[in-house]
Amino acid sequence: MSTLMVTTHRALNGFKSMKDDELVITVQTILRAMDGNTHFATPSPALEDVQTQLDDFTAKLAAVRKRGAPEDTALKNESRVILVDIMAKLSYYVNLTANGVLSVLLSSGFPTNPMPTSAQPPVKVTGVRLMDTNQSGQVRLQFQMQKKVRIYEYRYAKTAEPDNWSERNSTTDSRITIIAPLEPGVRYIFEVRAVNQHGAGDWSDGASIIVR
Repeated sequence: MSTLMVTTHRALNGFKSMKDDELVITVQTILRAMDGNTHFATPSPALEDVQTQLDDFTAKLAAVRKRGAPEDTALKNESRVILVDIMAKLSYYVNLTANGVLSVLLSSGFPTNPMPTSAQPPVKVTGVRLMDTNQSGQVRLQFQMQKKVRIYEYRYAKTAEPDNWSERNSTTDSRITIIAPLEPGVRYIFEVRAVNQHGAGDWSDGASIIVR
């Protein structure tokens, strides 16, 4: 039985690492998104308090760019610390309220953590080929291997009995998979699928061969 990784979506709290202009734009986006948003009826801190602190920061940022005095820079930095702190508290509220529901999180305007692409079952195996070997009653199975996949399952059936599949067998390398014993002179169909820690992919298209 496969173990599935559960990905919890959350609003990211990366304000401290943002540049000043990026911080301003991000906070403005969040304020617009959360204003009147029924998913977040009672924001904590209140959006009015966030707006007040954003206005203070933007005013002091403008003063730095106009005069550039050391005192102006210090005042701007102090205001930035308060703004980052209030946004961290707001992100906590958003995460608590949304409870991991991605659509609700996205409606807040907060950046969210992406869904890891690796947290998916593999794609469908392609390139399945069957070849004779030097011995009767054997075939060599080959297929296109995938990145980050170590285990593959295969099954086979006589084409005259297409629903009577063999037990699933596993392999780690398409180049060395020899299947035996099989009945000479009988046509078999084979399917392959890739398996990772998140589950099994779809079975490949069938490939067939008359066993020598």
